[in-house]
Amino acid sequence: MNGERQAYIDLLRVLAIFFVVFNHTRELGYTLYTQVSGGPAYWGSLSLSILCKIAVPVFFMISGGLLLGRQESLKDLFRRRILRYTAVILVFTFLQYLRILRIHPDYGFHPGEWLRYCLTGTILEPYWFLYAYLSFLLFLPFLRRLAAGMGKREYRYLLALKVLSTLLGLFSFYTGISSGLSFPFLTDLIFYPLIGYGLMQVADPAARPLPRPAVSLAALFLCLLSAVLQAHLFLKNGRTDMEGFCSLYAWMLAALTVLWARRIQIKSVRIRRLLAAAGSCVFGVYLLEDVARNQVERFVPAIRSCCGLFGTALLFPALSVLVCLTVVYFLRKIPFVRTLIG
Repeated sequence: MNGERQAYIDLLRVLAIFFVVFNHTRELGYTLYTQVSGGPAYWGSLSLSILCKIAVPVFFMISGGLLLGRQESLKDLFRRRILRYTAVILVFTFLQYLRILRIHPDYGFHPGEWLRYCLTGTILEPYWFLYAYLSFLLFLPFLRRLAAGMGKREYRYLLALKVLSTLLGLFSFYTGISSGLSFPFLTDLIFYPLIGYGLMQVADPAARPLPRPAVSLAALFLCLLSAVLQAHLFLKNGRTDMEGFCSLYAWMLAALTVLWARRIQIKSVRIRRLLAAAGSCVFGVYLLEDVARNQVERFVPAIRSCCGLFGTALLFPALSVLVCLTVVYFLRKIPFVRTLIG
């Protein structure tokens, strides 16, 4: 993989982790639009609350693009990936368990309780992604066989089915009538890795040029605008089920973001190195962002007095990511930690 390509992948990683943290900011950003009646804070928060849903799809698309084309034995898959992820779950669940005991020492340490948390993944809500990704790794050999047998026609057909599924979802949102059709290949752990591989590996810019960055960005803006206006109408009519609605647009916004990033020309060696350094720390940021975000939250009143509601909604997650990136960058100097979190 050349430097330019790695740069766009790292750019996607950094964008995705920012959206992950924004998704966890609650009324300080993610649900700010429910606290205000209009203005930049309302529209900006609503837009970002929809756009941030691309984070998990982008991560799975990156993994699909990087992993589905690799030749790897089952032994290597378990030794290099699955066992490592299992170790991450055990270690970081243990650290989060110690964090709970520090706040509530009266609970007492019980190994069985820690193991229960390890099995259920309920010790910290954002850690659900670890179990989803471990499921993806366990299914990876089958996805590789599937990707190897798919050509451009099959990828177009898969996208067409996703469009159909989205239209049926919107119809259900507006009418309350649900379709009885089932689309098993459109589940996140199958669809996003496959589409990521299709966009990053199967699509050949030399044979058929991808859209220019400006075109992809314009399409992304129009798609987001459509989602925001519909969400605004739903909110005006008293609808509160925004999570399901936002998920309908997530795949389109994620795919357009990948297309946009792939065509960006990053010529500066310094910027590529900076993105590579940040991208290599993103997994560690995901594991520790809850701690960093809770510390940065202490400064929110000061930030708000200077930057206002929407400025705080942007700066709070950005500063949380920056703090966590710095911490993880130095933690990765420790050999064990570097092996564990990549």
